[in-house]
Parts: sequence; C-alpha cells; structure tokens
Amino acid sequence: MRYKLFAFDLDGTLLDDKKQLSPANSKALHEIVERGGIVAFATGRIGSSVQQYLPADMGEIALLILNGAEVWKGTDHDSARLYYAPLSSSAADTLIDYGRDREFALNYYVDGNLYAVRTEKSIQWTDLYVQQTSSLYHFETTLDRFRGRMPSKIIFVGPPPIIDEEERHFRELWGETVYICRTWDYYLEFLDPRANKGSGLEALANACGIDMSEVAAFGDAQNDIPMLQKAGLGVAMANAEDTVKASAGRVSKWTNDEDGIAREWEEIKKEG
Repeated sequence: MRYKLFAFDLDGTLLDDKKQLSPANSKALHEIVERGGIVAFATGRIGSSVQQYLPADMGEIALLILNGAEVWKGTDHDSARLYYAPLSSSAADTLIDYGRDREFALNYYVDGNLYAVRTEKSIQWTDLYVQQTSSLYHFETTLDRFRGRMPSKIIFVGPPPIIDEEERHFRELWGETVYICRTWDYYLEFLDPRANKGSGLEALANACGIDMSEVAAFGDAQNDIPMLQKAGLGVAMANAEDTVKASAGRVSKWTNDEDGIAREWEEIKKEG
C-alpha cells in the first residue's frame, strides 16, 4: 500500500452534516487498519469530544487534537503524547482580558479540559458549541485563575459578523506571532504558530518512522490547509472552501454527506 498513515479531519470531512460516522466511512477505516495503515483523527476538538466517533474493534487510533496543539499516540491521556505546542501565556492573558462580557463565548482549553464563563451574552454560543461537538464545559465565574498558564488553544464562539471583526482586529494586532484561523463561520481560533495540523501530522509521521510522502490527509476547512500541503496526498472534500481546494493536491468528487472518505479510499485502493 502506497500510503501508511491516513489523517482525517472530522467535521465536514469524515463526519456527515449530522455529525455522524457513516457505515461506509467506518468500513473504510477498518480496511485501512486491516491493511496495515495507521489512522489518525486530526481535529480542532478536545480529546474527550472525539471518543464518540471511535469505531468499535478497530484498535488504536492516533489523535491530533486541538488543531494539532497536542498529538497523542492513542485515544486517551494514558497514551504517549508525541507533540505539544501551547499558546503563550501573554497571548492567552490578553485574550482573557479582552473577552470579558463580550457578545461571544471564550473557550479556554488546558489540561484536557474546556473552560468558559457562562453569561447571558455567551450562553447561546456555549450551547451552540455543545450542539456541534458534544464537548463538556467546566463553567467558571471568571477565567482569572488561569492567568499565567499556557492553554492548548483559545476559541471565540459567536455571531459571524462579530467574529469577522475580531479576526481583522487580532490579525492586525499579532500578525503571524499567533496562529489565527477560522474553522467555522462561528469560530475564531488562537494557537501557537507551531500548533497546526501540518506540524502535528509531521510529528506523528516521524514518531512512526513514516515519510511524509507516505501520508494521506483529508480535510475541508482553513485549519486543514497545513496538513493537506505537507502530506504526500492532500485531498480536499468537494464541500471544502475554495482556498482549501486550491491548497490540496486533489479535490474529491464527493462531499462529506456522500461518503466521500469511503469513495476516496476505493480510489486509493485502485491506485495501488
């Protein structure tokens, strides 16, 4: 088999629009493992939110979680962490101060947990995030106790017009000193520049003794671009954004709602 490591984004790629893993895509994952391939879930989600999608009886799956800020050899925190690139405390503290009583929710990820302040202004956005990811929040009255800490990442979750404004503001403020990306119209993510799916995927491949030419990656959103560019085969789903398609080595004929991953796997098997 030409490719030895297969990395899949979840939302908009491996999962359908109902956030479900289809039987056809699950079968493809099993076949990859049966043929000796390594499967990795590469997602912006926290690890605990990924467990629900692990196919039964398939063995170990590697995790590139929190947009690549953390890479784990297995699916829980008892496994080996291969890569870690947290956000600086200075940037994190700035965001904590800035995010007080705003018209969006501020998600703070540290030590495998998700924290936020639940207010009348943020409640609809934390509810939206739970609806989309099934993540477990730990609600605080303030995030001040985390000052000086280095979180894996921080996300603003809010109405697209406001998120658009915040993206412009922080890109002008920080440039490339902080990795800023949109993973959905409602999400604005802040990470260390080394925390991206491309760097995480490369760290995983190195740990497994696999050359990047032997890696296949699949995605649909802006945060997938680094791994699509680094992988030997980078596939953008048919539903991907135009900028993602332009960065991929191949654009799939199929969307995430059309068992796109299973169909791409059939193409790869034909190619040998």
